[in-house]
Amino acid sequence: MKILVCADGSKRNKNSLEFAALVAKAVNADVTVLHVVENGVDESEEIFSEAVKIIEKKGVEKIKTRKLKGRADVQILKHAQRNKYDLVIVGSHGVQYLRAFLFGDVAVRIIEHIKTPILVIRDKRPKIRKILFCTGGSSFAENAVRFGSNIAQTAGVKATILHVIPELPAMYRGFGMGESLSEFLECNTPECIALKRAAKILEEEGIETEVKLSHGLPSEEILVEAEGNNYDLIVLGSHGMSSPSRFLLGDVACRVVKYSKTPCLLVK
Repeated sequence: MKILVCADGSKRNKNSLEFAALVAKAVNADVTVLHVVENGVDESEEIFSEAVKIIEKKGVEKIKTRKLKGRADVQILKHAQRNKYDLVIVGSHGVQYLRAFLFGDVAVRIIEHIKTPILVIRDKRPKIRKILFCTGGSSFAENAVRFGSNIAQTAGVKATILHVIPELPAMYRGFGMGESLSEFLECNTPECIALKRAAKILEEEGIETEVKLSHGLPSEEILVEAEGNNYDLIVLGSHGMSSPSRFLLGDVACRVVKYSKTPCLLVK
Protein backbone atom coordinates (compact mmCIF):
# COMPACT_ATOMS: atom_id res chain seq x y z
CA MET A 1 0.00 0.00 0.00
CA LYS A 2 1.17 3.54 -0.81
CA ILE A 3 0.21 6.29 1.63
CA LEU A 4 0.53 10.04 1.12
CA VAL A 5 0.82 12.04 4.35
CA CYS A 6 0.39 15.81 4.17
CA ALA A 7 2.65 17.73 6.55
CA ASP A 8 2.19 21.43 7.26
CA GLY A 9 4.55 21.98 10.19
CA SER A 10 1.84 22.91 12.69
CA LYS A 11 1.81 21.57 16.23
CA ARG A 12 -1.51 19.81 15.64
CA ASN A 13 -0.11 18.11 12.55
CA LYS A 14 1.87 15.85 14.85
CA ASN A 15 -1.40 14.03 15.63
CA SER A 16 -1.97 13.17 11.97
CA LEU A 17 1.65 12.08 11.52
CA GLU A 18 1.53 9.75 14.52
CA PHE A 19 -1.78 8.19 13.48
CA ALA A 20 -0.60 7.94 9.88
CA ALA A 21 2.39 6.00 11.16
CA LEU A 22 0.10 3.60 13.06
CA VAL A 23 -1.89 2.91 9.90
CA ALA A 24 1.24 2.58 7.76
CA LYS A 25 2.82 0.16 10.22
CA ALA A 26 -0.36 -1.94 10.38
CA VAL A 27 -0.59 -2.38 6.60
CA ASN A 28 3.17 -2.36 5.89
CA ALA A 29 2.84 0.69 3.65
CA ASP A 30 5.29 2.87 1.80
CA VAL A 31 4.89 6.45 3.06
CA THR A 32 5.47 9.69 1.20
CA VAL A 33 5.45 12.85 3.30
CA LEU A 34 4.27 15.81 1.22
CA HIS A 35 4.76 19.47 2.06
CA VAL A 36 3.48 22.24 -0.18
CA VAL A 37 5.22 25.62 -0.05
CA GLU A 38 2.54 28.20 -0.81
CA ASN A 39 4.39 31.42 -0.01
CA GLY A 40 6.86 32.90 2.43
CA VAL A 41 9.76 31.04 4.01
CA ASP A 42 10.50 27.51 2.83
CA GLU A 43 10.65 25.39 6.00
CA SER A 44 10.32 22.06 4.24
CA GLU A 45 13.62 20.61 5.49
CA GLU A 46 12.67 21.16 9.13
CA ILE A 47 9.16 19.86 8.51
CA PHE A 48 10.45 16.74 6.76
CA SER A 49 13.04 16.05 9.46
CA GLU A 50 10.42 16.18 12.22
CA ALA A 51 7.84 14.20 10.24
CA VAL A 52 10.24 11.40 9.34
CA LYS A 53 11.39 11.18 12.95
CA ILE A 54 7.79 10.82 14.20
CA ILE A 55 6.89 8.18 11.62
CA GLU A 56 10.11 6.17 12.06
CA LYS A 57 9.49 6.07 15.81
CA LYS A 58 6.38 3.94 15.14
CA GLY A 59 8.44 1.38 13.24
CA VAL A 60 7.76 2.47 9.65
CA GLU A 61 10.83 1.95 7.46
CA LYS A 62 9.85 2.98 3.92
CA ILE A 63 9.57 6.78 3.99
CA LYS A 64 10.10 9.33 1.22
CA THR A 65 9.61 13.09 1.18
CA ARG A 66 8.27 15.35 -1.54
CA LYS A 67 8.15 19.15 -1.74
CA LEU A 68 5.85 21.01 -4.12
CA LYS A 69 5.10 24.67 -4.70
CA GLY A 70 1.80 26.30 -5.44
CA ARG A 71 -1.70 26.29 -4.01
CA ALA A 72 -1.68 23.46 -1.52
CA ASP A 73 -5.10 21.96 -2.16
CA VAL A 74 -4.51 21.86 -5.91
CA GLN A 75 -1.06 20.34 -5.51
CA ILE A 76 -2.31 17.67 -3.09
CA LEU A 77 -5.01 16.62 -5.53
CA LYS A 78 -2.72 16.53 -8.56
CA HIS A 79 0.05 14.67 -6.77
CA ALA A 80 -2.33 12.08 -5.29
CA GLN A 81 -3.92 11.36 -8.66
CA ARG A 82 -0.69 11.23 -10.66
CA ASN A 83 1.07 8.89 -8.26
CA LYS A 84 -1.86 6.54 -7.60
CA TYR A 85 -1.72 6.48 -3.82
CA ASP A 86 -3.96 4.07 -1.96
CA LEU A 87 -4.62 6.52 0.87
CA VAL A 88 -4.19 10.25 1.51
CA ILE A 89 -3.90 11.45 5.11
CA VAL A 90 -4.52 15.04 6.21
CA GLY A 91 -5.06 16.85 9.49
CA SER A 92 -8.24 18.84 10.05
CA HIS A 93 -6.31 21.48 12.00
CA GLY A 94 -3.25 23.43 11.05
CA VAL A 95 -2.80 25.92 8.27
CA GLN A 96 -5.79 27.43 6.57
CA TYR A 97 -5.47 25.51 3.32
CA LEU A 98 -6.39 22.31 5.11
CA ARG A 99 -9.51 23.97 6.52
CA ALA A 100 -10.39 25.05 2.99
CA PHE A 101 -9.51 21.59 1.70
CA LEU A 102 -12.07 20.05 4.01
CA PHE A 103 -14.90 22.51 4.30
CA GLY A 104 -14.73 25.17 1.59
CA ASP A 105 -15.65 25.22 -2.10
CA VAL A 106 -12.27 23.66 -2.86
CA ALA A 107 -13.24 20.65 -0.76
CA VAL A 108 -16.28 19.95 -2.89
CA ARG A 109 -14.19 19.96 -6.07
CA ILE A 110 -11.47 17.75 -4.59
CA ILE A 111 -13.76 15.15 -3.03
CA GLU A 112 -15.86 15.01 -6.19
CA HIS A 113 -12.83 14.28 -8.36
CA ILE A 114 -10.35 12.37 -6.22
CA LYS A 115 -10.68 8.61 -6.26
CA THR A 116 -8.25 8.07 -3.41
CA PRO A 117 -9.58 7.30 0.08
CA ILE A 118 -8.92 10.15 2.50
CA LEU A 119 -8.18 9.84 6.21
CA VAL A 120 -8.87 13.02 8.20
CA ILE A 121 -7.30 13.31 11.65
CA ARG A 122 -8.01 15.83 14.39
CA ASP A 123 -7.21 14.59 17.89
CA LYS A 124 -4.48 12.25 19.04
CA ARG A 125 -5.09 8.51 19.09
CA PRO A 126 -2.26 6.43 20.62
CA LYS A 127 -3.44 3.10 19.17
CA ILE A 128 -5.90 1.57 16.72
CA ARG A 129 -8.06 -0.76 18.81
CA LYS A 130 -11.68 -0.20 17.74
CA ILE A 131 -13.07 0.76 14.32
CA LEU A 132 -16.62 1.98 13.63
CA PHE A 133 -17.97 1.13 10.17
CA CYS A 134 -21.04 3.08 9.03
CA THR A 135 -23.26 1.54 6.35
CA GLY A 136 -25.72 3.33 4.11
CA GLY A 137 -27.11 0.77 1.72
CA SER A 138 -24.88 1.67 -1.25
CA SER A 139 -21.88 0.42 -3.18
CA PHE A 140 -19.89 3.31 -1.69
CA ALA A 141 -20.49 1.96 1.82
CA GLU A 142 -19.36 -1.51 0.75
CA ASN A 143 -16.19 -0.03 -0.78
CA ALA A 144 -15.53 1.68 2.55
CA VAL A 145 -16.00 -1.56 4.48
CA ARG A 146 -13.66 -3.45 2.14
CA PHE A 147 -10.96 -0.80 2.38
CA GLY A 148 -11.31 -0.41 6.14
CA SER A 149 -11.20 -4.17 6.62
CA ASN A 150 -7.59 -4.16 5.40
CA ILE A 151 -6.64 -1.91 8.31
CA ALA A 152 -8.83 -3.78 10.80
CA GLN A 153 -7.52 -7.21 9.80
CA THR A 154 -3.83 -6.36 9.85
CA ALA A 155 -4.09 -4.27 13.02
CA GLY A 156 -6.03 -7.02 14.79
CA VAL A 157 -8.76 -4.68 16.05
CA LYS A 158 -12.42 -5.02 16.98
CA ALA A 159 -15.03 -3.71 14.54
CA THR A 160 -18.53 -2.37 15.02
CA ILE A 161 -20.95 -1.88 12.13
CA LEU A 162 -23.53 0.83 12.74
CA HIS A 163 -26.64 1.38 10.66
CA VAL A 164 -28.84 4.37 11.45
CA ILE A 165 -32.52 4.43 10.51
CA PRO A 166 -33.15 8.14 9.78
CA GLU A 167 -35.87 10.11 11.50
CA LEU A 168 -39.10 10.24 9.54
CA PRO A 169 -41.54 13.14 9.16
CA ALA A 170 -44.19 13.27 11.90
CA MET A 171 -46.91 11.84 9.62
CA TYR A 172 -44.86 8.67 9.10
CA ARG A 173 -43.58 8.14 12.63
CA GLY A 174 -44.17 4.75 14.05
CA PHE A 175 -43.09 3.07 10.81
CA GLY A 176 -39.86 1.26 11.64
CA MET A 177 -38.84 3.67 14.38
CA GLY A 178 -39.14 1.06 17.11
CA GLU A 179 -37.59 -1.67 15.03
CA SER A 180 -35.06 -3.84 16.83
CA LEU A 181 -31.86 -5.15 15.28
CA SER A 182 -33.24 -8.68 15.01
CA GLU A 183 -36.39 -7.40 13.29
CA PHE A 184 -34.35 -5.24 10.94
CA LEU A 185 -32.10 -8.14 9.94
CA GLU A 186 -35.16 -10.14 8.87
CA CYS A 187 -35.99 -7.52 6.23
CA ASN A 188 -34.90 -7.66 2.60
CA THR A 189 -34.36 -3.94 2.08
CA PRO A 190 -31.17 -2.61 0.41
CA GLU A 191 -30.08 -1.21 3.78
CA CYS A 192 -30.50 -4.57 5.50
CA ILE A 193 -28.70 -6.40 2.71
CA ALA A 194 -25.83 -3.88 2.91
CA LEU A 195 -25.56 -4.30 6.66
CA LYS A 196 -25.41 -8.09 6.45
CA ARG A 197 -22.96 -7.88 3.55
CA ALA A 198 -20.67 -5.61 5.58
CA ALA A 199 -20.73 -8.03 8.51
CA LYS A 200 -19.89 -10.93 6.21
CA ILE A 201 -16.93 -9.07 4.67
CA LEU A 202 -15.41 -8.36 8.08
CA GLU A 203 -16.12 -11.78 9.53
CA GLU A 204 -14.54 -13.49 6.51
CA GLU A 205 -11.36 -11.56 7.29
CA GLY A 206 -11.41 -12.97 10.82
CA ILE A 207 -12.33 -9.62 12.38
CA GLU A 208 -14.33 -9.67 15.62
CA THR A 209 -17.49 -7.81 14.61
CA GLU A 210 -20.50 -6.37 16.42
CA VAL A 211 -23.58 -5.02 14.61
CA LYS A 212 -25.59 -2.11 15.99
CA LEU A 213 -28.81 -0.40 14.90
CA SER A 214 -29.76 3.14 15.86
CA HIS A 215 -32.62 5.54 15.12
CA GLY A 216 -32.31 9.29 14.54
CA LEU A 217 -30.24 11.73 12.53
CA PRO A 218 -27.41 9.64 11.00
CA SER A 219 -24.60 12.14 11.59
CA GLU A 220 -25.61 12.70 15.22
CA GLU A 221 -26.01 9.01 15.94
CA ILE A 222 -22.60 8.24 14.44
CA LEU A 223 -20.95 10.98 16.50
CA VAL A 224 -22.67 9.83 19.70
CA GLU A 225 -21.62 6.22 19.09
CA ALA A 226 -18.04 7.21 18.26
CA GLU A 227 -17.55 9.46 21.28
CA GLY A 228 -19.49 7.31 23.72
CA ASN A 229 -17.56 4.14 22.94
CA ASN A 230 -14.11 5.59 22.34
CA TYR A 231 -13.48 4.38 18.80
CA ASP A 232 -10.13 5.04 17.19
CA LEU A 233 -11.37 5.27 13.59
CA ILE A 234 -14.66 5.91 11.77
CA VAL A 235 -15.03 4.46 8.27
CA LEU A 236 -17.59 6.05 5.93
CA GLY A 237 -18.53 5.94 2.27
CA SER A 238 -18.20 9.50 0.98
CA HIS A 239 -21.23 9.03 -1.28
CA GLY A 240 -24.46 7.20 -0.73
CA MET A 241 -25.16 7.90 2.93
CA SER A 242 -27.25 10.93 2.09
CA SER A 243 -26.86 12.16 -1.47
CA PRO A 244 -26.54 9.55 -4.23
CA SER A 245 -24.98 11.87 -6.77
CA ARG A 246 -22.42 14.09 -5.06
CA PHE A 247 -20.69 14.87 -1.80
CA LEU A 248 -22.29 18.04 -0.43
CA LEU A 249 -21.34 19.95 2.70
CA GLY A 250 -24.69 18.99 4.21
CA ASP A 251 -24.13 15.27 3.74
CA VAL A 252 -23.76 12.84 6.61
CA ALA A 253 -20.12 12.00 5.95
CA CYS A 254 -19.03 15.62 5.80
CA ARG A 255 -20.84 16.54 9.02
CA VAL A 256 -19.21 13.60 10.76
CA VAL A 257 -15.76 14.64 9.52
CA LYS A 258 -16.34 18.25 10.52
CA TYR A 259 -17.41 17.57 14.11
CA SER A 260 -15.79 14.26 15.01
CA LYS A 261 -12.79 14.11 17.30
CA THR A 262 -12.21 10.58 16.02
CA PRO A 263 -10.16 10.09 12.83
CA CYS A 264 -12.45 9.59 9.82
CA LEU A 265 -11.70 7.52 6.74
CA LEU A 266 -13.75 8.51 3.67
CA VAL A 267 -13.87 5.99 0.83
CA LYS A 268 -15.63 6.24 -2.54
